[in-house]
Amino acid sequence: MAAPRYLDATNDVAFKKVFSNKEILIDFLNSMLQLTEGNKITELHFVPQEEIPDLGQGKRSIFDIKVLDQSGFWYIIEMQNRPDEFFLKRVQVYASSTYSNQTLKGKDYMNVLPVLVVAIVNGTLFPDEIGCISRHTTREEATNTQHLFELSYVFIELGKFIKSEKELEAIEDFWLFYLAKSTEVKHPPAKVTDANILKAYEVLERFNWDDASYDAYIRAKLLADTERLEIEDAFSKGEAKGKEEGLAEGELKGKLEIAKNLIAKGFDENTILEVTGLTIGEFKKYLP
Repeated sequence: MAAPRYLDATNDVAFKKVFSNKEILIDFLNSMLQLTEGNKITELHFVPQEEIPDLGQGKRSIFDIKVLDQSGFWYIIEMQNRPDEFFLKRVQVYASSTYSNQTLKGKDYMNVLPVLVVAIVNGTLFPDEIGCISRHTTREEATNTQHLFELSYVFIELGKFIKSEKELEAIEDFWLFYLAKSTEVKHPPAKVTDANILKAYEVLERFNWDDASYDAYIRAKLLADTERLEIEDAFSKGEAKGKEEGLAEGELKGKLEIAKNLIAKGFDENTILEVTGLTIGEFKKYLP
């Protein structure tokens, strides 16, 4: 079988290579956020990597970006592209960390910028009735009105994108097709006229990568595959141990067994608590 012409757009290294181009990233964000005239992003600045929260295991966001829209409003966008079983918890921790960390850098509360997380998932997260692109905000339950605007989330579930090339219509369709199908096509869709999408395909073309960059791409793929398999292995061993011990007592023992497996593989405490559902008290009491 011939090697694909384009690399995987969701690979960490490829994703950064494509969206480090500011024009491509602005086009992508305006499309995915479905921003209308008057609210579109016009300017962005990449936040230095050392200022992005690290929650252990080097798990930072792909990009932390300060953006300006046409109305003159600044806010911060975090791009996430490392889904795992506890991705939703991790994304919310990222958002709150980015928000609160602004006050640690000398800003008073009046000048803290809102945070929007854009999370791309190579699969699905939510029930089928929720669309491929969904926006999540904090709302008052009785009236369904929004009064808290500081933290919000946009999730892009590539597993729900099922349109064929002939069915592509809106610009977000073309971006979703690019992310979900990059390794499956031999050329960009014929109906693509957006210059930035065409440029994004050009960046992903295998022959435009030097050996060092391609090696980094392969390492990122192997790292992601290994991490996924390690967590699956820890879960399967822990669940088996729990079943041996019975339901009530076995549930805790199963969690502890999973935690021990993850400790042995070098995972940090925060990640282990997220993955297992153990409390900090249980972790300190039963584990060394």
